[in-house]
Amino acid sequence: MATKQIDLRKLLEQKTAGIVPAENAKEVIETAERAVPKNLLFDAQADKFEPETVTTGSELAVRPLSVEETQMFEAKINECIDQIFVEGVHYGSVPGVKKKFIFKAGCEVILSMMGLVARTEVIDKIEDYTNGVFSYTCKTWLIDNAGSVRAEGYGVCNSKENKYLKMNPYNIQNVLIKLSRKRSICDATLSVASLSNKFSQDEDLVEPEQPVGRNPEELRTNNNSSSTGGTDRPASQKQIRFIESLAEQNNISVETLNKYTKTTWNVDDFRRISGKMASALIERIKTC
Repeated sequence: MATKQIDLRKLLEQKTAGIVPAENAKEVIETAERAVPKNLLFDAQADKFEPETVTTGSELAVRPLSVEETQMFEAKINECIDQIFVEGVHYGSVPGVKKKFIFKAGCEVILSMMGLVARTEVIDKIEDYTNGVFSYTCKTWLIDNAGSVRAEGYGVCNSKENKYLKMNPYNIQNVLIKLSRKRSICDATLSVASLSNKFSQDEDLVEPEQPVGRNPEELRTNNNSSSTGGTDRPASQKQIRFIESLAEQNNISVETLNKYTKTTWNVDDFRRISGKMASALIERIKTC
């Protein structure tokens, strides 16, 4: 016996045809619609996320903090950083630079603590397949549970950056997109949590302080020893375990890790790399 098809929409229209709405129903519905934040919703006809900034009622509006509340907020941020953040996992450093830089993992901890959701979209791109030039610009919106946009951030990454010049640009498009997204999230997080006095946005955006009064040959010698880890501390056991965990999650073998450290830093065993190299390796695995 053939299965009978039911037009649910037609059936619903028939059942509700005789319902007479209250006189003020339209006004109530329109008021409710205006109160619903659109930031967390997607238009059914749209193919991309476009958050809408709406005027919310006084009970939802972001109000100024008092001095005491500001102090409490900063104390909570500092407590989170002191108790949860691990160097090489949530933040890192560059020799010669006093301010540390925050990783995406650190941003995710801060956003989770503040109850914010990050929504990111590629807002501009260059994909020149003829000349092998790729560039991506991402924008991140940080949204609270009331639907208000609390902060915005931007990030750009392109194949002409120094560390990508020797790579095949056609093989790193996904890396470029991920890094532009990461940079936009870091930008927004530093703003919303007032972290600019503690962290820089990205290790690629800070330059080590150059020693003064040394000749070029001495600088070259010191730079070479630093690049091989001669003046840097060995990676901590916590960093090595985290690298092993990330590698397992991404199906990366020990042989692959060793090959990468050998090619990049001339170190045969990834377990013998420096702390700075470990931080760089962790970020590299995260972008795989």
